[in-house]
Amino acid sequence: MVAKTVVFSPFSRLEGDMQVKVDIEGGRVVHAFASGTLYRGFEPMLKGRDPLDAMVITCRVCGQCGLAHSAAAAGAIRSLSGVEMPRNAYLAINVMMGIETVISHMAQFYLSFAPDLAEPPNRDEAAQRFLPPAGLSFSGALRARIEILGVLGLLAGKWPNTLAVQPGGTARPVNASEIRRAHGLLGEFVEFISQQVIGCELDRWLSLRSVSDLDRWLGEGAHAASDVGFFIRLALKRGLNRIGTWPARYLSSGGWPGPGGRTLMKPGFWDGSAKEFEPGKIVEHVKHSWYDSYEGGAHPFDGESDPAPERTEAYSWAKAPRYAGEPVEAGPLARLVNDQDPLLMDLLSRQGLSAYVRELARLHEALRLLKQIGLWLSEMDPEEPFCREIPRAESGSGVGLVEAPRGLLGHWIRVEGGRIRNYQIITPTGWNLSPRDSQDRPGPLEAALVGTPVPDPDRPAAVSLIVKSFDPCLFCSVH
Repeated sequence: MVAKTVVFSPFSRLEGDMQVKVDIEGGRVVHAFASGTLYRGFEPMLKGRDPLDAMVITCRVCGQCGLAHSAAAAGAIRSLSGVEMPRNAYLAINVMMGIETVISHMAQFYLSFAPDLAEPPNRDEAAQRFLPPAGLSFSGALRARIEILGVLGLLAGKWPNTLAVQPGGTARPVNASEIRRAHGLLGEFVEFISQQVIGCELDRWLSLRSVSDLDRWLGEGAHAASDVGFFIRLALKRGLNRIGTWPARYLSSGGWPGPGGRTLMKPGFWDGSAKEFEPGKIVEHVKHSWYDSYEGGAHPFDGESDPAPERTEAYSWAKAPRYAGEPVEAGPLARLVNDQDPLLMDLLSRQGLSAYVRELARLHEALRLLKQIGLWLSEMDPEEPFCREIPRAESGSGVGLVEAPRGLLGHWIRVEGGRIRNYQIITPTGWNLSPRDSQDRPGPLEAALVGTPVPDPDRPAAVSLIVKSFDPCLFCSVH
């Protein structure tokens, strides 16, 4: 007998319209259901259009990761031709997408996750830092955001919804003066990171390779008083290292590619051991989604997204993507696991998966990317081209796979007679917050919520922290 059912609808401080329903029995969650509750219809909207329209339309799927959608759409169209972008284009697009990821990770921490830490018995100190709008760290993060957005302005022209990213490269070449200005703005943001976020130089944090290193770092200087230091201490005190686990499998395409296809991080599928990433093993299920039903899972090239809101067994506008038949987790943690990042691998080995580790992975990846963004900027040659002409696609199939801030993003396109015949999108939140599939297996978030202790059903704070550790974006997942 279920003692109590708690419904979060809408879920606060998230992007998009989300409902989470949990059944609580014996002080613990026994069932969980995650729902995307607003239909948007981007995929049917694209049918019959010119392939280039995909970049104009899909960059509006999300206001936080529009660049990632632009890059995925451009990649799908480019794959129809087989033409390679110039080296400068890879560097510039990587800088743009790296910055979009850092912005997203910082926004997730300061605007969504950290305010939930301002709960008794730690409300006073956490509120002084994180409670909007007066929290000192909260307001400091908003001010610092201006500097790094300036770098996007130089390379992307505008953000969000930039059209600088094209199949042949970037339509916004930068000169030597603009590159120097970008370095200066990036340096100002890194200074904020050093002073407020980690309380040390970036290289000092990036030298951490184990839990023992992290413990020593916490005991040095002002590190424990930094935002990350405070988060670590409070998270462990609150038991965030004991919630949010599931029998995790991790999927990543690597992300941030260079000429020849080599990616910044190693792509792969991790289910306890490293396996090669094979896009052909991706399918989507719709048994519990409000779309026209089909048996089993369908590869995105064969998928459809025709709405069917009358289906009684469905409970979400998100589909249920699966890899090699399994639910998988995407995102910063998945990227770092497949890349065998020493700090995160040691954390998982010693402490296991949790909401704490998932959140720390997001912060750690942001710091890794900040270092890399400076290197990419230094490698650009303003005397070389940033874009190459791509022949018009009249027919064929293409796929664009990128690592968006929240994880693996894929755009699949089929073109006939110069027009889009079919277009399908699988987003990171689609992976992480999927409903049950054709075998009624829960998605990663649904599985991670089961077993969560809820001693007071009227104050299920742990549920909120687990949900936000996945950084959901329902605008993306219901596209």
